[in-house]
Parts: sequence; C-alpha cells; structure tokens
Amino acid sequence: MTSPQAATAELRSYEIYRRALRVFLALCILLAPLLLVFWFGLCPTGANDAACPDQGSSLSVVAAFRVMNSQLRQVFLLLTLVIPFVYPVSYIGLGALAVRRAPWLTALGVVCGFAAGVVWAAIAGQIALLDGMAQIAPNPVFVMIENHFYANWMVLTLGAFWVIGHLAGYVLLGFALWRARAIPLWAALIFILSAPLMGPIAYGTNQGFLQILGFALIFIASIPAALAMLHGRDEQPLVE
Repeated sequence: MTSPQAATAELRSYEIYRRALRVFLALCILLAPLLLVFWFGLCPTGANDAACPDQGSSLSVVAAFRVMNSQLRQVFLLLTLVIPFVYPVSYIGLGALAVRRAPWLTALGVVCGFAAGVVWAAIAGQIALLDGMAQIAPNPVFVMIENHFYANWMVLTLGAFWVIGHLAGYVLLGFALWRARAIPLWAALIFILSAPLMGPIAYGTNQGFLQILGFALIFIASIPAALAMLHGRDEQPLVE
C-alpha cells in the first residue's frame, strides 16, 4: 500500500511533468509560426518568391544562395533544421485545446498539420542540396539535376502534403478552437482566414511577403492559444 508521503511525492512529480509538457507545447505553438516568419524573411530568392526557393530557375536559386551573407545563410539553414522538430508539435498543442469539444475537426486538423510539418524534413533536404551546389562552381548540370529532382513523383507528393496539409490544418483547427471556445473568436478567425492568404493568394501572385504576413498573423493568433495551454484551458469542465 502506498504511503501518504509517497502518494504526495508522486502527485507532485506528476504535476511537474504536466506543467513541463504544457510549457513545451505552448512554446511550440508560439515558435512554429515565428520560425516560418523568419525563414521566409531570410529566403535567399527574395520577397517575390512565394515558394521559396523558386523551383523553376535552379541556376538563379543557386546564385542567390552563393551571394547571400554567410552569417544570414547559416541562420537560414539553422531555421530550416529546427522547423521540422517544432512545427508538427504545434498542431498537437492546438489540437489539445479543442479535442474535447470538437474531436473530429481536431483530429482531421492535427493529422493534416502534423503530416505537413513532417514533410518539412524533405524541404530541409532540398535546401541542403541547393546550399551544397552553391559551394561549388556553377554547372549547367545543376539545372538537369534539379529538374529531375522536382519532377519526381515522391517530391511532388511531399510538396502537395506541405501546401495542402498546413493550410487545411489551420482552417480545421481554427473552426475546432472556435467550437471549443478555447481562444477568442478573433484568433480563431485569423487561423481560418490566414490559410487563403498564404495559399491561393500568395502562390497566385508569387509574393513571398504574403507568406510572411500570413505566418505573422498566425503567430498573433497563437498567443492566446499558448496562454490557454499554460492555464490548462483544455481541462476545464464541459459546461455550456
């Protein structure tokens, strides 16, 4: 039989672990869009490239990597490395706030967003390839390699998962958070309305600054979500 002292210590440890998990999820919720703001802001091919990097002109992309400030390039590469470890978890954190009141919307949103975040590891591989090419003398073979790489059905599929997944994830979780009343209405609307800004509008006009604006808005909407996670809003009683 467990002694009262042992039970108290076990409960205290559980509370510490739970608090640490809440802090971790809240940080991921905040950091995920903020990292993307800086990533698109540092994109070597500039603000007129919504896809970052532009996959249609490989030599110019390699040239952009080559002439980029070396310190900024290292920051860009570091962001590229960190994002796949943070971004998928941010959707889990958002989903935890809404799952009790909107389980189906939450499940679909988390699956879409998590899949998109995992795909970022493949994007990181593409960035590493371009950066490696930038370290050696220009060669027309780069164009052939890049064209074959981007035409591969696996790469195309992963790209589709990223574009569709992260946008659908924000829309679905925006509605789920709205339904759960976990965050203010204005924040839920930002999650929903930022998706077309970062998707059809940004890619349709090929304006990278719209990606920056979209993720900046997501960051703003993520602030009340992170606070709700820290305050245990997901554990409040289901009272209408």
